[in-house]
Amino acid sequence: MRARDKEGTRQRIIEAALEVFADKGYNDALVDDIARTSDTSKGAFYFHFPSKHAIFESLLHTLVERLVNDAEGAIDRSEGALDKVESALQTVLATLSKHEKATRLLFVEASGLGRAFDRQVRAAHQAFAKVIARHLQAAVDDGSICPLDVELTAYAWLGAIHEVLYMTLIDDSKKRLETLATPLCQLLVRSLKRPVDNACD
Repeated sequence: MRARDKEGTRQRIIEAALEVFADKGYNDALVDDIARTSDTSKGAFYFHFPSKHAIFESLLHTLVERLVNDAEGAIDRSEGALDKVESALQTVLATLSKHEKATRLLFVEASGLGRAFDRQVRAAHQAFAKVIARHLQAAVDDGSICPLDVELTAYAWLGAIHEVLYMTLIDDSKKRLETLATPLCQLLVRSLKRPVDNACD
């Protein structure tokens, strides 16, 4: 099998796994389901991934990498420290909304599956917090916002994002994710205290 064919098959299996995990949940998803959805075989699946655990782990890693890269790209296109913070938040939320099935894996299905996945979820939160905290600190340094604990603020924001996304994903009667991105971003950014007459209490 040529390298291009192998990569194409691997990508089909990953996309199929995303569909199956999002529809059935991790525990109820079977390798047979993934092979059937990807129009491949169990042999092809095991050629690329040693287990269901391994492909789920790969999906989580891919999602986190995509989110961080998208956020950094949006930040690079923004001017001003506070605008960069807002761009980071807006892009993370927009990307999560756009990839709703992948977001379900990260925020719902990965919860409570054991220490290996718990570590991945923590690593994801740390990666997002690091991006947000870095630009919050830049906003403090240039006087756009009053001094604050940037790490604590970043994790508090992530906690709010996680709760809103989780409740939206598990309750089909709630609003869709894309309708929440802008108001949630505005709410979080408005929580920052701006200097008044060049003074912060």
